[in-house]
Amino acid sequence: MIEEVYISNPDYQSILQEIIHVERLCQVTPQQMNQISQMSTPPGVLAVCSLPHEASLPESIDGKKMFYLDSIRDPGNLGTILRIADWFGLDFVILSPDCVDIYNHKVLQASMGSALRVKTTTLDMVGLMSIGEGKLYVCDAGGKNINTIDPPREGIIVLSNESLGVSPEIMHQVKEVLAIPGDKSLGAESLNVASAAAIVAAWWRA
Repeated sequence: MIEEVYISNPDYQSILQEIIHVERLCQVTPQQMNQISQMSTPPGVLAVCSLPHEASLPESIDGKKMFYLDSIRDPGNLGTILRIADWFGLDFVILSPDCVDIYNHKVLQASMGSALRVKTTTLDMVGLMSIGEGKLYVCDAGGKNINTIDPPREGIIVLSNESLGVSPEIMHQVKEVLAIPGDKSLGAESLNVASAAAIVAAWWRA
């Protein structure tokens, strides 16, 4: 919920008054905006919001399409993946306990608002195995070419930290390992995890 909105660009005043009660709007100078914002070049609007409650996972993942993010520690990557999940309408994004904080300001900036729309929760490996039994997939270079197989109707696709790879405990429990083909690569060793998320989500939702 939006509690207050600070504005240093007066052009936004009339627009925001149509959607936010005037008592929640506060005009500040550009200098004050620079002091309260964590961005090097603030856009002229800053909202103070109460944190939403963490979403509860459904009792069953039947018919659901979800991402599980294993040790994603780069805030830009996490924010971009949330934006991708929002765009393709994934049902849930589950984070391992060692992922970067979803409310890190760089995550929020990269998500472009998607962090407040996409359902997310944190779940350890034991919990993941419990809900994903028989419907767990991993995206990894050593898997099956996604262009040669049909997307699963439901399940959880695990995306991992680029340098660490998927946890061995997860790899031993998955139904199938999926791969984005790199046979036409000019020499790149791997894809950025957010780029991989976009390709997989587009394939899954096709």
